[in-house]
Amino acid sequence: MKLQNLSSVLLVGLAVSQSAARAAEVPPVPQIAVYRWANKATNIDAFQNWLGGSLVWAEDFVGNETWDNVAWPVWWLEGWSKWTHQRPGRRLILSIPLLPGPWDGSGPKQGEAKGERVSLEDGATGKYNASFKTLAENLVKHQLGNTILRLGWEFNGGWYTWRASGKDKAFAEYWRQIVKTMRAVPGTEKLQFCWNPTIGYQQFPSEKAWPGAEFVDYVGLDVYDESWIKDGYPWPAGASAAEIAARREKVWHDALLHGDHGLAFWSQFAREHHKPLTIPEWGVNNRVDMKEQHGGLDNVYFIEQMHRFITAPTNHVAFHCYFDVQAGDGHHQLSPGASGTEQTEFPLAAAKFKELFGARP
Repeated sequence: MKLQNLSSVLLVGLAVSQSAARAAEVPPVPQIAVYRWANKATNIDAFQNWLGGSLVWAEDFVGNETWDNVAWPVWWLEGWSKWTHQRPGRRLILSIPLLPGPWDGSGPKQGEAKGERVSLEDGATGKYNASFKTLAENLVKHQLGNTILRLGWEFNGGWYTWRASGKDKAFAEYWRQIVKTMRAVPGTEKLQFCWNPTIGYQQFPSEKAWPGAEFVDYVGLDVYDESWIKDGYPWPAGASAAEIAARREKVWHDALLHGDHGLAFWSQFAREHHKPLTIPEWGVNNRVDMKEQHGGLDNVYFIEQMHRFITAPTNHVAFHCYFDVQAGDGHHQLSPGASGTEQTEFPLAAAKFKELFGARP
């Protein structure tokens, strides 16, 4: 065997071994996580206690105001590092914006590169790699080198600066730039990346922005109980309990599960690409931001079907995160919060969630 061929084999073997070391596993029981507002470890603990004490991971979102937030999210990392290391098995899922500043791409209004426009196309050239190298270094410094990163989540929608419609190739290359940059930092061997559209077709077929299996550890999908399909939500005033139940079932089967780019589609996509599936955001929904109610409200059926999907071995779900907050565009909170006194709008769904996902005696 020639020396150059031997070197090639060794390099391939090293790449395979590194890939195997990073491979995401599917636990026997999918791991539960929760989002309970920014850097609120006490809220995670309260949610865990409400469920009966089983291990709960934490999810959080880095602010998208500045490049400084992306590279130096010290406010987030200090608190989560302390919380993560207080109990074995804890882990952080961190949502990282790809582009800071307003929706129009005009760039950050303060901090590094203030006033400079931002774009996925520039990211694809490696222009922003230094910020992600610094982020990786800060994660390692704070002993969070096993964090799961949701880079540019919900990129198939139209509501974030990094929306990828018409820019799918740039998004994919920018993703590759970031992952290669961060993986090159010593101490990031256990860092993992979750490629995370939201459910439905939205603005374009998200798979067009797939960066390649080598650069992804998890396929993620955000799922909320909402729909605009005919004879779904909203139901008419005065609808009977039977009609409401029928519409909730229709939304689940025709939109969320078997609809265009629904859960069934993404389950198959993840299997075909040999990746675990994750649900990094999900929840019941009261769409308080709309005149018409396109959420399913206190929907026990939705909780039951999500539990069935998440726990089905054929779907290979590694983890899921309940979005337990009252957000500006929708209410989802089930738990009584850190105080233990907050009242949920969804008492039936909350009871079913606790029954199905809570700790067993």
